[in-house]
Amino acid sequence: MTGIIFDLKRFAVHDGGGLRSTLFLKGCPLHCPWCQNPEGMDPHPALWYSPNDCIRCGTCAAVCPNQALKLKERIHVDRDKCTLCGKCEDACPGSALQRMGGTVTAKEAAELLMRDSVFFGEDGGVTLSGGEVLMQWEFASEVLKLCKEKGADTAIESCLLAPRKAVEAMLPVTDHFLIDIKYLDSDEHKRIVGTDNRQILDNYEFLVRRGADVLVRTPLIPGYTATEKNICSIARYIRGMDADAKYELLNFNPLCRSKYAALERDYPVDGKAFSEEEMERFYKILEEEGIVHIIKE
Repeated sequence: MTGIIFDLKRFAVHDGGGLRSTLFLKGCPLHCPWCQNPEGMDPHPALWYSPNDCIRCGTCAAVCPNQALKLKERIHVDRDKCTLCGKCEDACPGSALQRMGGTVTAKEAAELLMRDSVFFGEDGGVTLSGGEVLMQWEFASEVLKLCKEKGADTAIESCLLAPRKAVEAMLPVTDHFLIDIKYLDSDEHKRIVGTDNRQILDNYEFLVRRGADVLVRTPLIPGYTATEKNICSIARYIRGMDADAKYELLNFNPLCRSKYAALERDYPVDGKAFSEEEMERFYKILEEEGIVHIIKE
């Protein structure tokens, strides 16, 4: 069993309890304008260019056999021509070009995740993230199975837009489900991220019925999800599904703008992270809607 991954984060502290190793899987069925990991949206490996590491020497363009690279004020990548041959990556003196995404076996992925297991302690463990984990659910379930066999605490970060069989496959091998509910209104969800949320909510309700450990999270995005109406409706919904529901509001992180620049894409979100006072106003909404377990960063 193989899968396509694009990053490994060691000693992570925001992807579940304790210190964790987080593996990022390629591919996502949603098209969130604010995505923090745009390099993970495409399910296939791709060439990644880092302008900050580029010395504008033009060596990569000179060695490219398909003329997929052009040097102007920066390197421009024609992704229709790029075959990921690796010649530019080998030739670049500044290491500004690299293949984003690679194929690994489930055993190799589990070994990567368990490399720092001595630091997990009682609360830490391994987490699969993305992209969207459930786009590669057979691979993901095998990876977590191998990790659990070695005694690891396991978690996934998911939007739950996946067939029920994918969610069912994850249940025996996943200790914690960290799931995103971005909008409760189905029409708004479809308009902003490209699909309605019926399957997402159905899968969430399934996990609740099965007694899974679920943490609902909503990214607070200026101009998008961060409205009183939206947060109030989500809080009311999950409180109705689970009286002991856990809910976390993820403050906006503007640092991903550099990733969009590297991909030669505009980032549509203006604004900055919410202040402590603004976050407290959002937490007040959750309290008023009866959310008992509010997880704060």
